[in-house]
Amino acid sequence: MGTREHTWIPLCEAAAGAAGMVVFALRVHRGPAWASAGGLAVAAVALGHCVGRERDRWGILGLRRLPRGMVQAAVLGALIGVVLGVIYRLRYDWGMLPPRLTWFALAGAAIGATEEGFYRGYVQGRLRRLGPVAAVALAALAHTAYKCALFAVPPSPIEMRFVTFGLVTFLGGVFFGVLRERSGSVVPPLLAHACFDIIVYGDRAVVPWWVWS
Repeated sequence: MGTREHTWIPLCEAAAGAAGMVVFALRVHRGPAWASAGGLAVAAVALGHCVGRERDRWGILGLRRLPRGMVQAAVLGALIGVVLGVIYRLRYDWGMLPPRLTWFALAGAAIGATEEGFYRGYVQGRLRRLGPVAAVALAALAHTAYKCALFAVPPSPIEMRFVTFGLVTFLGGVFFGVLRERSGSVVPPLLAHACFDIIVYGDRAVVPWWVWS
């Protein structure tokens, strides 16, 4: 029983949490409200189950004591996020850096950090018993499913290249997942994603529809 529990329950728990986030993303903009709230609740219960039952909960989440070289890894993560953000802005001719920062810069950073905490922290940490390669790939796939679901049901019709979007999101997730594995902490990818969102969305005066509709 102990072996089964330590093998399957964490995997099923992570799968339930990831599925809950997909349900939330699919229903958050068009309702019903109980469906999006229910999906988010499932993800929260899954995460709470891990925190409440696991002795090494902080290690699983990538938040155990900072390993040696953590400062360098954190700085590297932040720099990677800035560079990726600049590349993204230049691709759309938005200028290299945001001319100003609005209050949404803080909200955008918090959203990116939360995504990394959940997917690169919790989901990837739970799946590490399958090996680092599988953990990185499956966590990136779960994150991609969430992002695609979020854009699949917008409040109004949009043009979207889902294959390209999904591929870029998956590859970005793999990159951030490797950064988590190599550093031994979720902090570098968390900072990378937060800095990316600040650079890309930090000058927004109006909240994007995919945050609140």
